[in-house]
Order: sequence, then structure tokens, then C-alpha cells
Amino acid sequence: MSTVKEVEALLRKAKKENRDLKKDIEEKDLHIKFLNERLDNWADKNALLREEKLKITVDDVIALQKAKAEYASSQNQTLTEQLEKQEKVELDGNLSG
Repeated sequence: MSTVKEVEALLRKAKKENRDLKKDIEEKDLHIKFLNERLDNWADKNALLREEKLKITVDDVIALQKAKAEYASSQNQTLTEQLEKQEKVELDGNLSG
């Protein structure tokens, strides 16, 4: 038969475990809320994008392709300018060195 002190010690241990488990559950619930909010935000954003894609016109597609081509051309030009500057710096370094 257990003594009163042993029973009280077991009760304290069980209460501590219960508090720890409740704390873990609260943390998990909070994490689940966070993940659900992220999922809802993603779904809303995805629905808006899908709606935009469905409503796009041929003129919009042509404008997007033109803008994409202009952007690629400007990026190519910028890269070319950077390479020319780099070559100039390297050549200047070789001449003076």
C-alpha cells in the first residue's frame, strides 16, 4: 500500500505532465492556426491569379510578350555594357602593370 507522501508525489508528477501536455497542445493549435492562415492566403492569391489569367485578352498577351522582349533586350544590353567595362578595366590593368 502506498503512503500519502508517495501518492502526493505521484499526483504532483501527473499534474506537471498534464501542464506540459496542455502547453504542447496550445503550441500545436497556434501552429495549426498559422498554417491554416497561410493556406487561406495562398488559396486567395491563387484564385486571383487564376481569375486574371482567365480574363486576359489577346491584346494583353501581345503587350506582355512585347514587354518581356524589351526587358530581355535591356538586360542583354546591360550585361554587354558590364562586360565591356570589365574588359576595359582588365586591359587598363594589363597596360599599366
